[in-house]
Formats: sequence, structure tokens, C-alpha cells
Amino acid sequence: MRRGFASVALGLACISVFLPWWWAPFAGCALAVVTTAWVDRSVLRSAFRLGFILAAVFAAAVGGSAVAWASGLTRGFEAGGMLLVRLLVLWLVAGVVSRSVDADAVLGVFRKMGFERLGLVFGLALNALPRLVVAGRQVWIAHRVRAVSRIEAWKRLPVLAEVLLAHTVRIADDAAGAAALRGHSSLVRPPKATLQCQAPVIVLTGRPGSGKTTALERIIDALVGNGSDVAGLIQPGNFRNGTKVGFLVRDLQTGEEAPLARKTSRESGQHGTGFLFDEKGLKLARQALASAPEGAVLVVDELGPVELRGKGHMPALRQALVSRPPRVLILVVRRHLVPALLAALSATDAHVVDVESEGDEAVARVVGLVGEVEESKGRRGQRIREVEESKGSKGSKRS
Repeated sequence: MRRGFASVALGLACISVFLPWWWAPFAGCALAVVTTAWVDRSVLRSAFRLGFILAAVFAAAVGGSAVAWASGLTRGFEAGGMLLVRLLVLWLVAGVVSRSVDADAVLGVFRKMGFERLGLVFGLALNALPRLVVAGRQVWIAHRVRAVSRIEAWKRLPVLAEVLLAHTVRIADDAAGAAALRGHSSLVRPPKATLQCQAPVIVLTGRPGSGKTTALERIIDALVGNGSDVAGLIQPGNFRNGTKVGFLVRDLQTGEEAPLARKTSRESGQHGTGFLFDEKGLKLARQALASAPEGAVLVVDELGPVELRGKGHMPALRQALVSRPPRVLILVVRRHLVPALLAALSATDAHVVDVESEGDEAVARVVGLVGEVEESKGRRGQRIREVEESKGSKGSKRS
């Protein structure tokens, strides 16, 4: 109900700032300020930071000057003031909407109207706005620190614009890549097969919180109990006072653990995620993959959007698959990333196991698939030995 009242109030504020009566824009601005303070005060605080104030005043000054040149000084002041009020209201509305509206929901509405690509662009723009605000604030702080005086800061404004443009391109690219991983590929090129694996691949999947890592731990215990050589890494949750605050990474051969990722806001996260990554955990993950022996059951928990864009664990995994091919590769991914993983995967044999839909049977199925592969390898090895022994016996008879 609170969100509904806020949506109505912000909608009225947007309409009122464009009404012809002189008092309407100010009433709309007051309504937007009060509603934003009620819903999300961080958005309201962002409107009173120096970067936004300077940009809004500059835009109002340019617009007011153009009107003053054409219609007189009084009309110019009025136009500049109205533009400043409208910019403030639109900033507040966009900030609140970007934090509460999901790109997929926006896309669904536009798709029904026949404008799928426009809906995707609009939804991604809303979701990317908070990250643009944070990036702009950080760039402005760095700009002021490096400038020895205000005059120097003004002289370096073209450089500031270039840096902001570069950040905007990076954030837009991350947003488009993340959308492609959810199946919305109209803004990016089709993915190529970038993960080559000659061994059978088992993809363990499910929604976030469905128990993928728990099921994987049971699978590992069963495989080790059956005598399989298991290597790779697993990423258990890191809990504090019963609340998950991030993830750890554990080397399955040595048992060594290290912090891998810490939860934060999506605006301040790395690689377009809501996490800050720890170099200790990333290093341990690389070591776990680099030390995996050839012919082992290689486990990677989990491949996320970062890996599917070629970063994170992906380089070390590719190297391990080339230099020390595993007997079986077990990959853990979230359910919505399965299409992107299969598009990037080049393998002779792949099985998808959903822990959420298959329940306890998922564990038995994965253990059974690994057992079938090892049994097949054993029979093949036995046949090779028999052939070699047969050749040896024939050679001894001839001699």
C-alpha cells in the first residue's frame, strides 16, 4: 500500500510541474520531496549533493539565458526557475523508480505493447541509474582532489566529461551483458562457445537459496566415499548472526577457506553485482583449479554473471580444462543462467540437474552419472590393457 501511495504521489508531482499555473510546479516539487523523504531518503540526499546542484543550475542557466535573449530578462528568470524545479522533481522520481522497478517487469509491459527493445533499454536505464549516480559522485570527488584550485577544476571539466562518459559506457555494457545472461540478447551479439570441455559436464542448477551448495556438499561426500578423486572449489555462505553476509571459497583438496565476496548495495558492487570481492578468495580459487589433478572430478561452485562474461573463475577454469582434463566436470549455476552457460559451453556430453525440482533425487542422479562415467572409463581401460596384453603375447610367441 505504501508503494502504491508513493507511485500516485510521484505521478501527480510529474504532471504538476508541467501545468501552466505558476504555483503548480512548486506544489509538485514539494510533493515529490515529501514523498521521496518518506520512501527513500538516500535519493533525496543525492539531490542536494554538489554534483547534481551544479549540473541543474548550469542547465537552468543555459535554458533561462536562451529564453531571456528571445523574450526578455523576466521571462528568462521564470523559465530558468521552472526548469530547475522540473529537473529536481524528475531526478527524485527517477531515483525512486530506479530503486524499486525491475527491468524484467518494465520489459514485460513494453513487450505486450510490441516495443520489446525499447522496454529493455528503458528498464536497463532505470536499473543503471543508481550506479551512474555513485560513479558520478566518485569521479567528482577525485576531480576536486586532483585540482589544486577552483580555476584548475573548471579548466579540467572536459576531462571530467570524458571520464564520466567512459563510466557510463562501462555501466551500460555491464547492464546489457547482465540482461543477455537472463535471455534478453537483443542488445548484444550472440554468445560464442568459450568453454571447451572434452569430458562429460553436469550442470547443477536451481534458484538462489534453493540449496545448490548444500546438495553439492552431499554429492562430494558421496563421491569421496565411493573412492572418486574430487578437486576444485565450493562456495559456502558466510553467515553472521544468522544472516548471510557473503560467501567463502573452499579448496576441496586442502580444505583451506578464505572470504570470497561480501554483500553490498548494487550501486557500490563490483562487476555489476551486489558484491565486493576479496583478492584472497579469488587467489585461493585460482590455486584450487590450478592444482586439480588430471582425471579428477572437477567441481566449480559457482559460475555467475562475472564468469560468463569471461572474468572471475573463468580464466583459471579454462586453463585447467586444457592442461589437466578432468574425468567429469560439475558446474553450479543459477537457473536463469543455464541458457547462457550452455551457449558458451562446447562439450560432447552435458546433463542439467535441477536441485529444486528433483529434490533428494538430484544428489543420487549426479552421483549415478559420475559413477557411469567412471565405470565406462574403467571398462575402456580394461579393454586397452587386454589388447596390449594380447599384442605382447603374440610377439613373444613369434620370438
